[in-house]
Amino acid sequence: MDVATPLIELRQVFQHVNGRRALSDLSLTVHPGDALLLIGPNGAGKSLTLRLILGLDPPSSGSVRLFGQELARLNDARMNRLRGRLGVVLQGGSLLDELTVLENLLLPMRAQAHGRARLTRAARLAITQLQLDGMEHQYPRALSLGQQRRAELARALIDQPELLICDGLSDGLDQPALRDILSILQVQRESRGLSILATDNGMLGFIGAEDRVAVMDRGRLLFAGTRAGLEAHRRDDLELRTIFEGHP
Repeated sequence: MDVATPLIELRQVFQHVNGRRALSDLSLTVHPGDALLLIGPNGAGKSLTLRLILGLDPPSSGSVRLFGQELARLNDARMNRLRGRLGVVLQGGSLLDELTVLENLLLPMRAQAHGRARLTRAARLAITQLQLDGMEHQYPRALSLGQQRRAELARALIDQPELLICDGLSDGLDQPALRDILSILQVQRESRGLSILATDNGMLGFIGAEDRVAVMDRGRLLFAGTRAGLEAHRRDDLELRTIFEGHP
């Protein structure tokens, strides 16, 4: 894929759910090396947007491309190959309680029939990077919430994906635990150019002034730019002020 080709590209996407317009004229891009935070109130359309990007739902109209490929033109086999280039962490937790941390980590790689030596190397690296040493043989119920989220991240990153997609990564985490996770992700970005799309209101206060932010409300994109740009823009924008302050 050409370096200029967006990893994610939505163009003029509309989506109707049960006869109601849920997304309206949504255009959004994530380029290689980007970290984009997608935020907005409940019901804004953030999780629905992720479902389109992951190919779980087709759009009512418009174009959704992943790694330069139009999802509407892909069969199941080609779609699964594209998903193999992703790491995904979704809301609500996704570790299997009956498996140890190590067994949970290895699930995505075993699905792709990697050799035992590669599995062992990848697991050791992921455990070290996500600060899970000594926890690999424990079951999820024995871990704190922050440790569980690190284990979910380790599983998402174990096969060295090009793009990480996170939904509600900060849910239930205290500030020190969230800072730890964001520090780990920053190392991944700097060391190997990991691209990230996260839908998480709780992360806004922890990103840098030049990091990218997109704000949605009622299925519409209200703002896309840097965090510094958002802070300047929302002073003069009634809709943005209402979202962030709860009043005009």
